[in-house]
Amino acid sequence: MAVRNKPIGRIPVKVIDDLWKDSIDMHIHPGPDPLAERPIDSAEVAKYAEEAGMKGVVLKSFSYNTASDAFIIQKNLTPDVNVFGSVVIGYTTTGGLEYAAKTIEANAKIGAKVVWFPAMDSKWCQSYLGKEGGIWILKEDGTLKDEVYDILKIIKKYNMVVCSGHMSYEESTKMFDAAIELGITKMVATHPLAELSRFTLDEIKELADKGVYIEHVYGTTMPRLGNMDPSDYVDCIKLVGAEKTILGTDLAQVWDINPALGMRIFIAQMLQFGCSPEEVEFMCKKNPAKLLDIEL
Repeated sequence: MAVRNKPIGRIPVKVIDDLWKDSIDMHIHPGPDPLAERPIDSAEVAKYAEEAGMKGVVLKSFSYNTASDAFIIQKNLTPDVNVFGSVVIGYTTTGGLEYAAKTIEANAKIGAKVVWFPAMDSKWCQSYLGKEGGIWILKEDGTLKDEVYDILKIIKKYNMVVCSGHMSYEESTKMFDAAIELGITKMVATHPLAELSRFTLDEIKELADKGVYIEHVYGTTMPRLGNMDPSDYVDCIKLVGAEKTILGTDLAQVWDINPALGMRIFIAQMLQFGCSPEEVEFMCKKNPAKLLDIEL
């Protein structure tokens, strides 16, 4: 996509800070992490969010499940911010697809609120990285594997949020169709505009029309993930509607600022490139609060 929209000028600091307060970031990668250096751990993520007056954060890891971390941090360190754990379906987190439903249920019982379908371990992502193998959720005939239905039934039972992870559009749309058939309404397409995902605008619109929330993350506007033009996000938001969009940060890599500050910058960025304060409020407060059952 080509650069089109220019920043509209100075945004009042009070507008930015009012939107930052009570915002919710559903996509944060804290340390420790055996796969990558992380400058901030889960407790620090929550403390920075609490100090900023944010309402909630979701802890995400490709290597381990974060429900126990969230429970301990919420109880002992940061009572004024909602801290949620999650499960990413993968080899080290759930033993692949085979044991995923059992693992997710165990974590749901101690507070895990979000489930990501295969991310770094997905076949789609492995191929993008130039590697072979990976988890593919479809059978040879193109239908969903039986394990997917078992996973979705657990997600439904515990009122969890289901996210597409780093899967292909073909896998994602079929998974969401199955989720809808089961009565699941808390669905998120994980950063579908990112180079890693490569969903088209038509595909994104189809997902939004089904009731899937479209996620945009601050990280992809940074050099490490492609320097995406913020105009692309704004165009997509105008296409599907802020009511079907959420904002997250996808931080923190070793060179990143802390996620709470990243959320503030992302809010300012969306305002500068054409979103209204009312639209941003939907994307960083109202929609994630609805997904996570948080009262604003």
